[in-house]
Amino acid sequence: MPAIGEDATEKFADMMWWPWSRRFAGLARIGAVAVIAALMAGVVSPASADNYPERPVQLVVPAGPGSSTDTIMRSLAQVAAPMLGQPIVILNKPGASGTIGVGFVTKSEPDGYTIGGVPSGAITMAPHVAAQSFQQADYRIVAMITQAAGVLCVHPDFPAKNAGEFLAELKNNPDKYTYGSDGVGAFVQFSTARIFQPEGIRQRIIPFTGADQTVTAFLARTIDIYGGAIASIAQFVAEGKAKCLLLTTARRFPTLPDVESLDDVKMAPSQTLLWRAVIAPRDIPQDRFEKLRDVLTRAAQSPEFKAMAAKRGEEVWVISAEDAAKYAQSEFVQMEQLARELRLKPN
Repeated sequence: MPAIGEDATEKFADMMWWPWSRRFAGLARIGAVAVIAALMAGVVSPASADNYPERPVQLVVPAGPGSSTDTIMRSLAQVAAPMLGQPIVILNKPGASGTIGVGFVTKSEPDGYTIGGVPSGAITMAPHVAAQSFQQADYRIVAMITQAAGVLCVHPDFPAKNAGEFLAELKNNPDKYTYGSDGVGAFVQFSTARIFQPEGIRQRIIPFTGADQTVTAFLARTIDIYGGAIASIAQFVAEGKAKCLLLTTARRFPTLPDVESLDDVKMAPSQTLLWRAVIAPRDIPQDRFEKLRDVLTRAAQSPEFKAMAAKRGEEVWVISAEDAAKYAQSEFVQMEQLARELRLKPN
């Protein structure tokens, strides 16, 4: 076959390239026109380009399935998802008094697709007991959700019938009784320390991974005193298998109206609330933060969520983002000081 000369090669190349180049030029013109039209219509403007959320949002719960925090957050997610326009998927990451789950959230991409539903102890108490992978500055509180009282309960044959007798029995018999907690450095350890320390009470604390294990040990009489959320023990109080004698709050709560508060025994300043909140990584875009906050606070104030929370002995607690941050910071400082006094804080 004869060789093709340079002139023929160039003509052949021109023939092959010309229609395609014309076609690409046409496409480029069409694309440019489309972009200009979109900009004129505001379709791709910064204010409307973010259609967040465009996929399911992951809600990390730093406690096991069936725990009080898990139940509260699942109920919240169920109400909030239709408002958000996407499913809210629960991811349980228990361990280390909730700090494993908190650490996971803070290390996640700050895009609003990974948030955390946490109990107070995981961010204001546990960090003072062991070194953590996160700092306070690594997360923001999107919304406070509920507040509740912790409760101390005993077996029906325990030698005390009210809060005053209960505290006296503990004070007069050092190290005689055991009480369960929801982990080292978690809510029960700190809230009971604030009650016991001023009274000179010294009893043996047994840490578990959550309230469900504490209840199991209590019912089996492996421990003498249950400490934790009201919801986890309320059924067994109704069945006569436990009697609750003292709340960790200054006032009484409607779920157990006959259980005395710290104000009843003149110890109101020793109050510790059990609260739950939703957090997000620090650098979450402000518009996504605001959207999540709006949806979550509306869901928390819905009649269905309020009713569910009330059955579990909790009250909806919606405050401003600024007040939530201030409250958590104040509690963090108080618990840090208590950890030092109890020699729990690592060097």
